[in-house]
Amino acid sequence: MQKEKYGNCQLCQREKNLTFHHLIPRKLHRKKFFLKLFTKSYMQTHGLNLCRKCHSTLHQFYDEKTLGLEYNTLEKLQKDEKINRYLAWVVKTR
Repeated sequence: MQKEKYGNCQLCQREKNLTFHHLIPRKLHRKKFFLKLFTKSYMQTHGLNLCRKCHSTLHQFYDEKTLGLEYNTLEKLQKDEKINRYLAWVVKTR
């Protein structure tokens, strides 16, 4: 995934400055459990370009281990009820 500086957030679709969200949080890249599940290269390169508000919200909602195990794809994030409620709210703040 190429890291973008400006464009559409992959969660809320708002056009904003973007930050790169690692789908497997960087803090977990050296953990043996995660190294058994994912390659180091995969963990370092797979992520989402998110606006600061969406990126911060993900980290407020879930700890890093939960993000790495349960919400490690865009599809899994989009299916989450808590995130969908947030997205419904944030779209109104365009």
